[in-house]
Amino acid sequence: MKTLQKLTVLLVFFLIKYMGYGQTNDLDIISKKYDSGLKEQNKGVAILIKKDNEIKTMSLGNFNLTERSVFNIGSATKTFTAILILQEVEKGNLKLTDSIGTYLTPIHNVDGFLTIEALLTHESGLDEVIGKNIQDIFYAKNDSLYNTALLHQVEKSNPKMIGKFDYCNTNYFLLGKIIEKITDQSYFDLLRERILIPLEMKNTYPYVHKNIPNLAKPYHNGEDVTDYLDYRYFANIAYAAGSIASTLTDMEIFYRSLFETEQLLEKKTVKMMMESGNEYYGYGLFKSNQEGVNYYGHGGNNIGYAFRNQYNPMTKNLYLIFTNTKSIPSKKSINNDLLGYINNKPVESFKTIDLKNFKKYTGTYLLKEANLTLEIILENNKMYLVSEAQGVKSELIQKDGKSLYDTTVGVVLTQIEEDTNSLSFSQNGFVTTISKK
Repeated sequence: MKTLQKLTVLLVFFLIKYMGYGQTNDLDIISKKYDSGLKEQNKGVAILIKKDNEIKTMSLGNFNLTERSVFNIGSATKTFTAILILQEVEKGNLKLTDSIGTYLTPIHNVDGFLTIEALLTHESGLDEVIGKNIQDIFYAKNDSLYNTALLHQVEKSNPKMIGKFDYCNTNYFLLGKIIEKITDQSYFDLLRERILIPLEMKNTYPYVHKNIPNLAKPYHNGEDVTDYLDYRYFANIAYAAGSIASTLTDMEIFYRSLFETEQLLEKKTVKMMMESGNEYYGYGLFKSNQEGVNYYGHGGNNIGYAFRNQYNPMTKNLYLIFTNTKSIPSKKSINNDLLGYINNKPVESFKTIDLKNFKKYTGTYLLKEANLTLEIILENNKMYLVSEAQGVKSELIQKDGKSLYDTTVGVVLTQIEEDTNSLSFSQNGFVTTISKK
């Protein structure tokens, strides 16, 4: 009997050791898969993974970005804004069916009969005022610009989009104003009082400013744009739609507190956040379904920063990733690998492209449906898909003997038999043919 017990203990030991090795090995594969490429591109990312209540972190590429680096979370701010609104709902101070005109004085081109729920779910049809000229505003350094009332610039809305999902920052800008009107407090004070202080998010700030300790230097078009940071851009322009600065460590606290406790909202309210709205968006949360699994979260992009996250409420597993440029490099591929890792699926290394088979497809192509010019180029024995109009240069990897896969947005390019001037182009269920110009 004792011998059997010893064998059982030994078997369990080796099983645990093997499982631990397998998980670590998958993270090593992810590191080796992206680290050198990110360094070549002079880009960096930081990753935090919560899996089975264990937290692991990774720093890849350049700039030594870590889980403690502070960055602008961009539109992930909208989840905070939705929480503040829903706290007022729980207190009985407003209803989601209330019209916004109940709380705000008339605004040109903004229908006062729109409901708060329509703003929360991006179903208002309102015109975008923040994202229109965001780069010009960021670089402007024009003092008068920050004092201009953005809401005076709202153009005519699209009534056909009322009740349909159409992502628009104006919705959450208005929600910030409504919160201030109801509480008679500033939006930023409410963030501190109701979320940051209670959750002890000690390295999170209501808006970005240059003097934040350990702030990741923002890069845009390959240049350090730290000198262009102006707190008024984040406080007055991004505001309740995208102002907050945080760390991956603090954001893990935030999502865990939201989804797994009642520190911020009652469980039934959190369920409503996830389940209400439309196919794509609840209340301050994006929804996605991959291989039958539901995920929730909210990414963000701004000049110099990008942030992505996914939370699985069934397993309570989570990943967070940020970079100090406007878009996550190899976004689609990294996203798939991190989801695979938290779901115990093997992570595969990139396949080396068979250049003999694929280099003949280099050239300039036209995607007619979007009137978009795409280039396939060869550099240092690697192939890239380039869209100058979208500012994208994405590494291509070999998917199989006939297909290449774009690591940023998930485009699959497949050879067409006996035609080296065209490729089948597929992305998210959309399929067409692109041909050389």
